[in-house]
Amino acid sequence: MNKADRTRSIVYVNFSPYENAGRILDWLISDYDLVVLFSFDFHKLNNKNQSNSIKIWQQGKKVKEIKLYQLPSSEALLFITLPLIILLIGLQTLWQMIRLRRRYGTFDTYLTVNAFTAWLGNILRAWGMVNKTIFWVWDYYPPGYPDWKIRLARWGYWQFDRWSSMTSSKVIFLNERLVKLRQDINVLPKNRDYPIVPIGTNPGRPLSKVKPIIGHMGVLKISQGLDLLFDQLPTLIKLVPNIKVEIVGSGPDEAHFRARAKGYKNIKFYGFIKDENKVDDIIRHWLAGVAPYIPDTSNPAYWTDPSKIKAYISQGVPVITTNITPFAKEVHAAKAGVMIDYFEPDALATAAAKIFKDSNYRKRAYELAKKYEYKKIYANSFK
Repeated sequence: MNKADRTRSIVYVNFSPYENAGRILDWLISDYDLVVLFSFDFHKLNNKNQSNSIKIWQQGKKVKEIKLYQLPSSEALLFITLPLIILLIGLQTLWQMIRLRRRYGTFDTYLTVNAFTAWLGNILRAWGMVNKTIFWVWDYYPPGYPDWKIRLARWGYWQFDRWSSMTSSKVIFLNERLVKLRQDINVLPKNRDYPIVPIGTNPGRPLSKVKPIIGHMGVLKISQGLDLLFDQLPTLIKLVPNIKVEIVGSGPDEAHFRARAKGYKNIKFYGFIKDENKVDDIIRHWLAGVAPYIPDTSNPAYWTDPSKIKAYISQGVPVITTNITPFAKEVHAAKAGVMIDYFEPDALATAAAKIFKDSNYRKRAYELAKKYEYKKIYANSFK
């Protein structure tokens, strides 16, 4: 594509496996003439094809992929190597953007969901490489974490978050909770309204008949609360004798959960699946999807909009979740799932048995998904 022929271009920076959460990448590719995706690895997903990369689409067609250097590091050494990882991400982003600008000219928009890469985007804007920066705020990491290493890392991230929230051309948020937090601590003015753009859904075609399967999709970390499913699995098997469990995803604690699954013949691990359509096809066969976030004041899930819940309801799959995320209350109000107390004995198992007996949960989950269809909610948010 000649520079003169290009009308709209965007640079999008995110971290694996969240590049297409809520189908945002699909929408960008369909809506922009030129899309450049910087994808960086952070979680260890045990995926051989996982690597830092740049991917380029023109007129909806993928035309190029550039492999970026990735610092070899184990999860145990993540904190020690974190400054080097951040430095490497920064240097590679700036250097590659210099090269890309020579080829494609100044980009219209730079979009990211991470505070550090938002800070990089504002540098690129100051250098004249992009015209506008959009910081789509996905997270907040509370500083009061017990482990001093994580507490220090969160403090460092917050410095970038504060600066990027104030200096990006446009700042949008996943929910009102993230806005109010920053206004309460005087990072953002209280007399201004900020756009709210939640994670989108991709409503499929719900199956009328499904098997007794309960599933979980996402990065496998203990902090996601998946242990609750294993804790209550004996009770769940008593309530639903033919129950099966399917787990889609990988992550730093995958070995922990595989060890907990030993002795059970009804548990299947799919591992990390890159193709979202394949993931959707697996999910649509479930009777319930779990998102049992641990109720902890330092849990980032309290502030975010969970992509896994949006993926579940997209396929008409009811949700079993705790009262942590802002969206949990909406699921509860719509009767699109069951909101449980994390500490109540057998609550998850009882909720699953309840959902299995009532097909109306599936209908209501799908109706809730249609409210957040990604093409509708993204159309006016990033222009």
